[in-house]
Amino acid sequence: MKTWRLIIHDASSPSWNMAVDGALLRITDIPTLRLYRWSVPAITIGYFQDIEKEVNINLCNSEGVPVIRRFTGGGAVFHHHELTYSLVHPLQGPFGKCSITDSYSLIATVLIHALHTMGIDAQYRPINDIIVDGKKISGSAQTRKEGKLLQHGTILVATDTEKMFQYLTIDQKKVRQEGNPVITLKDIMPQITGEMIYQQLIQAVTDSFAKHFNISFEVLDISLQEKDVAAYLQTHYFENQQWNYRRLSP
Repeated sequence: MKTWRLIIHDASSPSWNMAVDGALLRITDIPTLRLYRWSVPAITIGYFQDIEKEVNINLCNSEGVPVIRRFTGGGAVFHHHELTYSLVHPLQGPFGKCSITDSYSLIATVLIHALHTMGIDAQYRPINDIIVDGKKISGSAQTRKEGKLLQHGTILVATDTEKMFQYLTIDQKKVRQEGNPVITLKDIMPQITGEMIYQQLIQAVTDSFAKHFNISFEVLDISLQEKDVAAYLQTHYFENQQWNYRRLSP
């Protein structure tokens, strides 16, 4: 049985959250699962996106909501009360001959099983979403560099979806006609406190990864080297508006 590293972080700033994921991709050769939260609401946009087309940037600036460009692809995401996972794994073993689409499906299977153990009837919606009752509860994004993949994604716990629709350039008329396209665990489990949901979800996700990949976890934090690289990435990329707005390397 192989051992993966498990990192569980308390809520941190948006720029630090993205920086740690970037540092893990650059540094670690050990399969690593990281689970974390966000200290303030924020928006991340995909590596290739145009920030002005995806985000109501004036509203975000006026309300102090950071907008950060990820290293991964995918679409714009509003991060609020959620559990975010990130997985860094060498392109070998279960991911050795796995296309991006196949790896999305593989990891979604793990997350869906975790939700099933919590009594939630979740399903996979290709290529990178998980839905409950036809509504999105989880989305993911991925990049591959230096023989490794980084995939990270959200599981909505109690996200303020009204704010989400204000900050992102979502067709409000379509939302009014078709209804809210997303759902949170708090919507499904209103009788349970948010903190209890977080704890149940963390346990369910780690148990599901262990079962599906036949591994054990060693709970560790990031290394000093990873912390140094994260500090560099935070300053030079995720807190740098030249990067966030134009994807230009500073």
